[in-house]
Amino acid sequence: MASVALALLAALGTSPATGQGLVTVQDAADESQDFPFPGADTIALHDGSGQYVTYGASAHGRNVPLAVSGSGDEVGTSPVIAGDALPDGGGAWVESGSGIWTPGAWYHVKNGVGRYYLFYTATRRNDDGRKCIGVARSQHPFGGFIAEDTPIVCPDKGNRWALDADVTSGPEGAIWMTWRDGQRAEGLESALSVMMLTFNDNGTVDRNSDPVVILRSDNLAWAKYHDTSGVTVIENPSALYHNGSWYLFYSGNSWSENYYATGVAYCGTKIDDGLCSPLPGPNRAWFSYSGPAAHLPDDLRKYGLPGNKRGPGAMDVYRARDGQPWVTWNYLADQSSGRKSRTGRLIITGSGANADFKVQL
Repeated sequence: MASVALALLAALGTSPATGQGLVTVQDAADESQDFPFPGADTIALHDGSGQYVTYGASAHGRNVPLAVSGSGDEVGTSPVIAGDALPDGGGAWVESGSGIWTPGAWYHVKNGVGRYYLFYTATRRNDDGRKCIGVARSQHPFGGFIAEDTPIVCPDKGNRWALDADVTSGPEGAIWMTWRDGQRAEGLESALSVMMLTFNDNGTVDRNSDPVVILRSDNLAWAKYHDTSGVTVIENPSALYHNGSWYLFYSGNSWSENYYATGVAYCGTKIDDGLCSPLPGPNRAWFSYSGPAAHLPDDLRKYGLPGNKRGPGAMDVYRARDGQPWVTWNYLADQSSGRKSRTGRLIITGSGANADFKVQL
C-alpha cells in the first residue's frame, strides 16, 4: 500500500517528504496543453484583449516563439505557437544562427508610450562563444522588436558568461534586473546579481546602479548533487517583492538532468543589500522532482510541483492583472524530446523569512 500511496502523491505533484498537496483534482500529468518551448517568460498583454503572452527560447526553427493564453485574471496556457518575436535574431552584436536563450519579458510606459521589452541571452560575435545579455523593444507584443546595438551586460573575465536576465519592479517604482553573472563569480561557483535599470525617452535601456551579487552557489548542497561538470550551477533568477520583502527564485544543478530543481531565497527588505538567504536552508531545493526515476533525495528537497515533472527549473515569477502572483516554469518532457513550460498560481503564506510557497494549476 505504501508504494501505491507514493505513486498517487507523485501523480498529484505532492511531496512524499512532506505530504503537502499542491494541486486540485485534475490530470496534472497531461503535457498536451503546455507551451512546447523552454525558458519561458509570461506577461500580461496591454492591447485591450485581457490576455497574456508567453515567450520562449529558440527551438524548432524559431528564435523567440510566443503563445497567447488566458483572460482577465486567469493566465492559462497554450501549446499553439502564435509567432516568432525575433525572427531576425538579436541584433548586430549576435553571432548569426546562434539562437536566443531565456527571454525575460517586461512592459513599460514612458511619457505615454507603452513598449514591450525582451531581455535575452545570445552569443556575441567573434568572442569564443561568450554569452551576453541584450535588450530589444517594440510597441507591439508579437513582433517589430528593435535590438540595441550592444549588450547591456557582457563579461570580460576569462570565459565567463552573462545569461538568464529577468526584470521586475519594487518599491517606489524602481525596476530591477537579475541575471547569472559570470563577471562576479569566483572559482567553481555561480553568482546571481541584481542592478537597477532606467528606461529612456527613446525606448533604450541603461544601467541605473552598479551590479550587486545576491546569491552564490558554493554552499548549496542540492545544486551540487551528482553534478560532475565542475562549476556548481545556479541560474534563471527571478525576483519577487511581496508584502515588504524580496524573494529570489532560481534554478540549480544540471538543466538536462532530473536533479535540476528550483530554489527560493529570502533577500530582506532591499534586493541589493548583500547576499540573500536560501530557504529553507542551503541544503534543500524548494521545488523538485520526487521520482520514481532518479531524483534528489528527500533530505535535499522540500516540495513537488503539479504533475511532478522531471527537472523543474527556469521558474519565472510575475503578477496577473489582479496583482496575484503566478509562475511559469519548464521541465523535461516525458512524451517528447526537450523541455516544455507550464504555468500555475503561486500561493504564498506567512511572511519574511518564514514565508511558504506552493504552486497550483
